[in-house]
Amino acid sequence: GLAQENGTLLSVSITNGTPVAPRSMFTQTWTFQNNGTTTWTAGPNGCTLDMLGLDSLGAIPLDTNVSGGTYHFPRAAINSGKSVGVGGTGSFSMEFIAPETSGSYTDSFQLNGTSWFGPTVTVQVAVEPGGNTNVFDRSRTISYANNYAAYVCSDGYFWTNTDYPDFGFYGTGVFTTVPTGPGVDGGIGDDCAHFVSCCIGNEPHLRGGGLNIPSRTSPTYGEPSATDIVVDRLLAPGYGVQVSSLSQLEPGDVVGWNWEGNTNIEDIDHVTLYMGNGLFSCHAASILDVDSASFGTGWVWHLIHILDYPTLWTKRSGASTTFTWTTNWSNYALYSAPSLKGSWSKVSTKPTVTGITNKLTLTMPSSGSVYYRLEMP
Repeated sequence: GLAQENGTLLSVSITNGTPVAPRSMFTQTWTFQNNGTTTWTAGPNGCTLDMLGLDSLGAIPLDTNVSGGTYHFPRAAINSGKSVGVGGTGSFSMEFIAPETSGSYTDSFQLNGTSWFGPTVTVQVAVEPGGNTNVFDRSRTISYANNYAAYVCSDGYFWTNTDYPDFGFYGTGVFTTVPTGPGVDGGIGDDCAHFVSCCIGNEPHLRGGGLNIPSRTSPTYGEPSATDIVVDRLLAPGYGVQVSSLSQLEPGDVVGWNWEGNTNIEDIDHVTLYMGNGLFSCHAASILDVDSASFGTGWVWHLIHILDYPTLWTKRSGASTTFTWTTNWSNYALYSAPSLKGSWSKVSTKPTVTGITNKLTLTMPSSGSVYYRLEMP
């Protein structure tokens, strides 16, 4: 008979409805049995577990989007890097970031070989109320990039050329494939800073990360210049700080690039979103989850870690919770309250400070709730 691809879900590492804290990162692993009649090939261009529909959980692949054709949705390859024969088992993993806003969030996936096959599987978590009033939501930033890397952004505009201003309108509320070819700069357009603006900003049709990125050229959202979004919109107002290594970036941070090889930050040619795990996404070339080597040799990067209102990263251990945040600001404090509408009081314990990183471990109450937030000057 004909070779048939099929798979059965055996187990998941995170069951549906698992409670998670806002802003926490977690990994879902799905394990399947190959019960078809054909081998599953390893690698991102072999048998993979691919996202269906839109991302709501800040999905970050562990694999690089490599040669052999790009794809524009989060994709997981076989973890072992080895093909799975008939009757064998294979696991697929992907990282996720819980959004700031409490509620239930679901992402759906299906196996994909020569075609889609097997059951639709999910990662579904219940984000707990965090009481945090922070502005920047890294989960929404990554989700926006996952959902719009292949498409005109949610404001409906696409920058077609460097001759300022020069953009086309393609409609809001529709997913129009990024325009290419004649009439767009270099065949791919000039939409890089506009895309990053929408990912990290607050485009009225669909909020990204939530930063205040002013719209310089109405009616398009955000900042159209790669240099200006880095220098004037992130560094100057204190939303970001330049760091020296990729390990200091978090998913949702921004990287500016000099094509000509010079190091002048006032002369940035291109800007991309950092997705985590060494991966980048951008317009105008419609790219999702490629590694830095794919951006060409001889380019100089400027790594921008977004501080904004510092995000509180929490890690629980028994009765203790350790809070970590990064900022170059001063004259702020950590506050706590028994409820979101309660009276907020300053936490007197001082954090341990290493560079721009602050760490503080506090004992949680045996009953009731407590909420924390950083109050800026």
